[in-house]
Amino acid sequence: MRLVIGGAALLFFTTTSAAQSRWTLSAGPEWQPYLGGQFLGGRMRGEFDLLKPDKPFRLRVELGGYWEPTQDRFGTSVIDGSTYSQTRQTVDLSFGFSAAVTPLPRARFAPYLTLGILARQSWIRGADARFPSGGQPTYNRFSGTLGDFTFPAGLGVRARIGRRVLQFELRRFLGRNRNALMAGTSLPF
Repeated sequence: MRLVIGGAALLFFTTTSAAQSRWTLSAGPEWQPYLGGQFLGGRMRGEFDLLKPDKPFRLRVELGGYWEPTQDRFGTSVIDGSTYSQTRQTVDLSFGFSAAVTPLPRARFAPYLTLGILARQSWIRGADARFPSGGQPTYNRFSGTLGDFTFPAGLGVRARIGRRVLQFELRRFLGRNRNALMAGTSLPF
């Protein structure tokens, strides 16, 4: 009986599927913490493994996008007692490469660390209003675009369930103070 249980456990944790897809589609929330709340939006990305995904080192090319609904923020300044309101909306497209390292590439549950570089083009629009106590209010509308590079670092786990591979990843975009929690699946082609 112990041999059967041990064999089943070994099979469960070390078997790979016959033909693993190199394409993965992921989506999930992304947020930016700041003093007084968080901006929240959604990110979606597609990935293609340049190296076979059953190796300890993985290299991926990825294309993604972010959308944030219009969000409002209101508050009072502790410095001068003025009140303010802010409205903004952001959209971006990103393209780049990421690498992942896993100690258990063929296990059913394979944890991994990832680091990448993405070229990002962002579009933002919004408005600010400040109402100083005893002074004239100021209003400012803005819109624009910005191109930059961002460096996602994170940790995740790939789980093989039948012929499907599920991926869960927590990412931190270094230099941007943003976090993303992505859930994805391998595509059937």
